Amino acid sequence: MIALGWILNLFYELIGNYGFAIILFTVFIKLVLLPLDIKQKKSMAKTQKIQPLLAEVQKKYANDKDKLNQETMKLYQKYGINPMGGCFPMLIQFPIIIALYWVVKKPITYMMGVDAGDVWRLAEAFNTWAAAHTDALSDTIKGIIPVTYKASRALADNTFGTYEIQIAQLLFKNPEILNHPAITSWGKALDLIDFRFLGMDLSEIPNLGALMGVFTGNLSGITLNTVLLWTIPVFSGLSSWLASKISSGQQPKKDKNEVIAEADKPKDSAAGMGDTMKSMTLIAPIFSAWFAFTLPAAVGLYWTVSNLIMIIQQVVVTKYLVPDISAEELEGEIKNVKKGRKNRKKS
Repeated sequence: MIALGWILNLFYELIGNYGFAIILFTVFIKLVLLPLDIKQKKSMAKTQKIQPLLAEVQKKYANDKDKLNQETMKLYQKYGINPMGGCFPMLIQFPIIIALYWVVKKPITYMMGVDAGDVWRLAEAFNTWAAAHTDALSDTIKGIIPVTYKASRALADNTFGTYEIQIAQLLFKNPEILNHPAITSWGKALDLIDFRFLGMDLSEIPNLGALMGVFTGNLSGITLNTVLLWTIPVFSGLSSWLASKISSGQQPKKDKNEVIAEADKPKDSAAGMGDTMKSMTLIAPIFSAWFAFTLPAAVGLYWTVSNLIMIIQQVVVTKYLVPDISAEELEGEIKNVKKGRKNRKKS
């Protein structure tokens, strides 16, 4: 998380805009993961290509599960396919999302570089200022004054850490807080962060309750920032839906052997796979939108940009990615398996 915080802060210092720093950070992460993504798509394309051969092997060893598993693994090894290759790039993104969440949620720690042993200085300075400026505080922050800063996971012991991003934004808006003796005697120069981006405050969480209020006629408390923040979950859901649609539409065309293998599958199995794909196309956008409604908008922006980059990668990589398995080679393998299956029946 410290490394991610350093990278995000580097982009912020270079550009001076938090939103564009998030976008550049996302591009950087996707470029780092690009070799894994290409490897994943190669593995998936090869797996699709040898489906007819796998279907024949399944028929041949239908009554011998151990032998079936052995022969299947031999085919994977022969054609350089990693059965888990399609999952790994997806799994590696979740730790990055979690780390990014903490980098965004705790910018004083991970971007401004304030050590745990010095947090008390900012907490004391903030408490002093907040006590005299309650009118500048949101209801949420008013409820936690004075903030606590013990090294504990309990919410009551460390409200400073829990609301660190909101406090960081107040520090930027009210830099006089840093004139407190606890800060001036410290001798450390703090670079404050402006979380505004295209009229939005990316330190805030999009207000789902206010959106529901629009449909019930309760418009109290809705500001331009509130409305603009709603666009983050909306674009997050739409980009996820578009990525799912393009992914399903970018499947390589089936050759003669693949069509035959598909026809040999049980209808219930084929229908089940189709239903699963349709469900994922619907569930993924809903999850993405909900995800963006429950976390600071900066995380939702990362997710949206990540989806858009994934769409571009999907189109470009799929266009130029051709499995290095010839149809002639595959047909020869299929004939050998069929011949072996007939010999097993005779014996």
